[in-house]
Amino acid sequence: MHSAHLLLQADAGRADDVAAFVQALPGCTGAVVTTGPYDVIAVVDLTDAALDRLVHRAKRAPGVSDVRVCTSPDVVRLP
Repeated sequence: MHSAHLLLQADAGRADDVAAFVQALPGCTGAVVTTGPYDVIAVVDLTDAALDRLVHRAKRAPGVSDVRVCTSPDVVRLP
């Protein structure tokens, strides 16, 4: 199981739609609309194969212009 952050760029005016779409995908634990170079950041916890499928679906979502993935194979939990 890996934790990953999806960094998504949305078409103008579509960030809320993209966040809602991605958040509804299995394995997504949250998605937020942001400012800066990425319009939406989503957090997912999935196996490698499931992550590949989720990224493929996210790239095809209405309003998505780009998706970057940052994986975290080892999650550090602070006390």
